[in-house]
Order: sequence, then C-alpha cells, then structure tokens
Amino acid sequence: MTLTGAIIVFLTSLSALPISYTFNTISNIKDQRLILITGLISFALVSGVPWMILRRKLQKVDSFFYVLSLLTFSSVMSLIIALENDGLIAEFMGFYLREGEPYLKTAHGTMISYWDGIAHYGLYLMMLAAVSWNQSFYDVGLYWVGSFAYSKLVLVLAVLMGEDGLRWPFLLNFPCIIICAVVSLRFLNEKHEEGCRLKAELKPEEKMTTPSITSIKKRPLDIILLAFNIFAICVTIFRFIAVMKGNIGIVNVYKEKIEPYLTDPLPYPKAQMMIHTLYFIPYYIMSSYALLWPGQSWILRWSLIQAGAAGQGQFTYMGSSFHYRTPYIHRVPQTALAKSIFWLVNGILFIVPQIAALRCLNNPDFFLQQEKPTSVEQSGSLVSNGKPPSITGSVKKMD
Repeated sequence: MTLTGAIIVFLTSLSALPISYTFNTISNIKDQRLILITGLISFALVSGVPWMILRRKLQKVDSFFYVLSLLTFSSVMSLIIALENDGLIAEFMGFYLREGEPYLKTAHGTMISYWDGIAHYGLYLMMLAAVSWNQSFYDVGLYWVGSFAYSKLVLVLAVLMGEDGLRWPFLLNFPCIIICAVVSLRFLNEKHEEGCRLKAELKPEEKMTTPSITSIKKRPLDIILLAFNIFAICVTIFRFIAVMKGNIGIVNVYKEKIEPYLTDPLPYPKAQMMIHTLYFIPYYIMSSYALLWPGQSWILRWSLIQAGAAGQGQFTYMGSSFHYRTPYIHRVPQTALAKSIFWLVNGILFIVPQIAALRCLNNPDFFLQQEKPTSVEQSGSLVSNGKPPSITGSVKKMD
C-alpha cells in the first residue's frame, strides 16, 4: 500500500480544527445529550471518510488502518483543548469545556491533553507509516496501549471520585477505550507469537544458559533495573501513604517540602497513586523475578506496556506539579533542594522504565532461554526418570 492512504488519514485528522471552530462559533448547545450526539456524529464522519475514499483504491489493508483515522482525530482535538486551556488559542473548544467535560480544564486535564495531542499522535503516525509499508507495528502499539489505557484509567477513576460527577459527553471517551481494549488483545497475541517464533529459531545450544551466565552478578544493567524496582516500590508506597493522609513524620515533611501536589484536593494525584499501588507494584515484583530467572518471555510484552504507562503518568504528574492551574500552595516549592529532589525522583521513574523496555527489545534471547539444570539436578532427574534397580535382581547376581 502506498502513502496515499496515510496522507488521507493525516488530512482527515486535521479536520478537527475547522470542526471544533465551527461548532464553537455556531453552537448554543446546553443539553449534554446533544453534545454527545454531535460528538458521535463527528466520530462517524472522520472514521467513514477514509473508508469511502479508499475502499476501491486499496485491495487489502489492515483494519486497524481505519481505526487510526478516529484516533488521530481525537488526538488533534486533545491538543486543541490543551492549547486553549493555556490561552495559546481561543474560540475552539470553549463551549465543550464549559458544558461537556469541565474537568479537562484542570492542570491534570491539560497535561493529559498535551500528551494525547503530541505523544499519542506521534505514535499513531508511526503505526500509520508501518501499516502503509506492511511492516510490524506491534511494539509501538503495545507502548501506546500502556500509555492510553493508563491515561483513561486515571481519568475515569478521578471523575468518579470528583465532585462534578459523570456527564453525558464523558461517554465520548468510550469508543477509544473500547478500541484500545480490542487491539491490545491483538497486539499481545502478535507479540506472543513473535516470541514463540524467535524461541523456535534459537539453536539447541542457545536455548539453555549456564547458571554462571545467567547470574545477576554478571549483568550490571540488570542489577540497576533490579535496584530501580525496589526503589519504585518504596516510592509508590510512600506516595500512597501521603495521598491517603497517613500521619507519618517523614511523609508529612516530604509532601509539604518536596511534592505538595500530593495534597491537591482534586482527585487526580490520589487516583494516580492508587493505580500505581494496585498495578505497578505487582509489575515491579514480577519484573524482578524475570530478571533473576531467565525464560520469562511475557516480560517482552509487558515491559512495553509499563513503559508507556510510566511515561504518560510521569509526564502528567510532573507537568501538573508546576502548571499554573494547580494552586500555588500545591506546586513544587521554588527552592533548589525541592526542585533537585523532585526532578531526581520523578526523572528516574520516567526514564528507567523506557530503558527497561529497550533492554527487552534489544536482547530478547535472555528472556526466551531457560537455565540449565545443575549436575545434581541432572543426576536426580536421571534417577527419577529411570527405573530403580531391582533388589531381587541384585541378589540373584550376587548368588
């Protein structure tokens, strides 16, 4: 398939600019259900236009190609929201932010909109190019799944915990959430099949590694990743105690002097820390297990998902901690010590998961191999698998 289809999808996504401006100019919609219907009609149009144009020109195309037209359109809308929140543009999404999803006017809403409009849009373009050239895009897809799913999970939980409550336009998030859920199963399956294929291509002597090679002491990068997992678990528990208003001296000092955003009355930091505790801590534990014992091929898939989630979460958290829409008393204090500790801790939490994902991508063989049994285990295996010597037979031979 040529780039013609990709260009059409790209141009379709840019239609978000005139559509949002037109609706904002002529709209007097106050009924939330009418806003929902208008949004669904817009989604149907931007999804249907590429299909109508390309259905006769393209003989065979991945179905995900048409899904990308909706996702890219949604990303441009998110970027418009972020720019309007920061006053860089005006009269594009004002009516929607007032009547549709007012929680997007918060610092957290602004930062997730920036990430969706820039990072996700870039990932969509990468996947669009890969589909156009019939290349694999499942690694990029899994990274997007982690980032997008984490973003929506935090948003949904925060909205449910917030004072505004659910509004009809909030349902506009669900078409993309459903798409993410469906394609994530496909990406995970494709990545699993790729791992099985790579494992089958390994030579017999490469499928087993000796204990001396697999020892963590021989792998300095994995030692760093293991130490990071322990560090991340401690920070996650520490922050969870802080947002839940635990009365511990060092926690109180930290959230007052270093990260007062943890005390923001809005539910976003609390939602983030709850999700980190429920999902990230189990991942860090299982990741440590995969680093210590080879043969855990599942880490090749889930490291990408976790890297995407960590990237989106840390970007939003760091941006919200400085954003002007966050009350001044909940922003990072303007002291060198506070800024240094803040950027050090959050920079590590942002960068190291990306390194871990690259480590898995660049050296998947380690996670496809299995450790050789020791000589003691081998002898024990021979005895257990073979028939034990007969006592009567031995007596006869002695006679």
